[in-house]
Amino acid sequence: MAFAFHILGTSSSGNCSLLESKGTRLLIDAGFQGPRLETSLQKLGIELRALDGVLITHEHSDHCIGLPALLRQNPLLKVYANQETAHRIQATQKIKPFWQIFETGTTFSLGATEVTAIPIPHDAADPVGFAIDCPAEDHQPARRVTWLTDLGHVTPVVRHHAALADVLVLESNYDDEMLELSKRPLSLKQRIRGKHGHLSNIAARDLLLSLKEWQAVELYLGHLSKECNRTVIVDNLMQEVRATKSDLRVTVVDPLEEDPVSLW
Repeated sequence: MAFAFHILGTSSSGNCSLLESKGTRLLIDAGFQGPRLETSLQKLGIELRALDGVLITHEHSDHCIGLPALLRQNPLLKVYANQETAHRIQATQKIKPFWQIFETGTTFSLGATEVTAIPIPHDAADPVGFAIDCPAEDHQPARRVTWLTDLGHVTPVVRHHAALADVLVLESNYDDEMLELSKRPLSLKQRIRGKHGHLSNIAARDLLLSLKEWQAVELYLGHLSKECNRTVIVDNLMQEVRATKSDLRVTVVDPLEEDPVSLW
């Protein structure tokens, strides 16, 4: 099994990606209901029972609502989460998976990969991002895939891990003007803009421009708001980032697109 990375979807309506590396197939989050999740994997020729594990970033439904469907198809599936996240999911979903509990900030093995759980600032129990080290194989180099979404602001730890990624998925959630003009209640706008809310387009751009030396050659901007953002806005903002890093390929993931976005 050669390296492959597929973003099945990333937005406030659901988040899920599939990483394949040297015999290991794992999901990052399971934020879609069973039918959508199964259909997305079928497009890649993969059945739910063929998965080796699921990494959960936090307990919000757009990141874990698909767990019951996964466990019905694959009762022995291992679900990786920290203690607080597992506790919150267990309380709301009434499921009994084979929890694999990790501590935030540590690195652990998952099949052929090494996974680092990155603490991030978000309004959840103990939210994390992930840096996943995939070994070299079949004339492909070793790669680090780093997933950083659902964060209200950039911390030194986030900046550190963003710089080390070969493949970086970064939140670019909202356009400031569109959010301000939206009909969302003031309390929700304040939550989104808060230190434990979501990363704006400008904040995502500024993070990338602040990196003095970074190694990513693939950048995916994700978790776009369907109501308060547009792919063209994000893409235009990233022109300055492209100008500073000529070897970088930038992909803005459309929140309305249901076909996987794939890197082979």
